[in-house]
Amino acid sequence: MTKRYWWIIITYIVCQLSGLILGTPLLNFIPIEQRSGAWVVFSFLVTLIITLLLLLPERKMHKNIKRANTTETITWAIAGIFLIYITQVVASVIDVSLLGEPPKSENTEQIMDLVRITPFAAFVVAIVGPILEEIIFRKIIFGWISKKTNVWIGAIISALLFALLHMDKHIIIYGGIGCTLAFLYVKTKRIIVPIIAHCSLNTFALIMTFTPAIQDLLEKQQQTVHFLRGLL
Repeated sequence: MTKRYWWIIITYIVCQLSGLILGTPLLNFIPIEQRSGAWVVFSFLVTLIITLLLLLPERKMHKNIKRANTTETITWAIAGIFLIYITQVVASVIDVSLLGEPPKSENTEQIMDLVRITPFAAFVVAIVGPILEEIIFRKIIFGWISKKTNVWIGAIISALLFALLHMDKHIIIYGGIGCTLAFLYVKTKRIIVPIIAHCSLNTFALIMTFTPAIQDLLEKQQQTVHFLRGLL
């Protein structure tokens, strides 16, 4: 793994741990109920900028790698949106049936609570976060492990790390999503494709949470999960 990639990973880890300063006087100028959300937005934006700057040299590299053309990229980006949603539903059925876990995710609920308090944090949830996670887990970790071993091992390990990052009991769901995103990256060799799929999934979660008219759709999805669980 190149030093550039290590610096990106270190920057991301620092970003994740930077919330520890919330208890210090440094952020006293921000209303206490909005400090967490404001810091998430600031730290993630800074991390994204640093990450993109570190990746700039790669614009002139890997020109010999066969990648999906524009049409294929658009096709897979659209297909990926449906594929990742299907993966989430199927993984939810397995998760509820085998492990008996409740359909709701504690991690997702915590994030949505943060957005309710600090609405502009939605930009990080829908866009910035997925971009960083795809660069870290698919481009860097999956890419490196798959080169050292094979695609299957790379996909499984990167997906498990992706699941553990979210500190949620729904390992099967996050792991399944991680494997699907790795599949999209392998098929196209373009990180933008899993980024689009990941962003769409998070955006859809935000819409379902904050649009009352779509709450019924969410409830029906949960009913479907319970119905399929009964069949299994």
